[in-house]
Amino acid sequence: MKRFKFRLQRVFDMRVQIRDKARQELVRCNNERDHELSILAQLEEEYRRVTMEEGGMYSASQVVLFGAYAERLEVAIKNQKLVVAKAIAEAEMAQARYVETSRDAKALEMLREKKLKEHNDESLRQEGAVLDELAITRFEKLD
Repeated sequence: MKRFKFRLQRVFDMRVQIRDKARQELVRCNNERDHELSILAQLEEEYRRVTMEEGGMYSASQVVLFGAYAERLEVAIKNQKLVVAKAIAEAEMAQARYVETSRDAKALEMLREKKLKEHNDESLRQEGAVLDELAITRFEKLD
């Protein structure tokens, strides 16, 4: 019997490779997004922590320092929100690329499976024909 050979195997292998690269890029983008979100959460927590307690006794220099630090944190939070938005957009684009490359690879995989099934069916049919021929030949010799 002839061994099964998928004519588009190189194309299939290339699409699987592209899909795997897209998956790696998606994981990288998701990790980057999560990292940026954690930085934002840390900045927001620090901002909540440094607010002055009501009724506390503070010197003028402490009030100025708290105000300057709070302003710096507000700017850092604003900038980090922009970084987070960019990271989220990149992660969404990576997700879309991965879905598309997966769809392409899956289509070729399904075609490959269909061709393999056809090959197996043809092999079984040929094997059955050979066995039938053997049986007929043997039966004719017995007569």
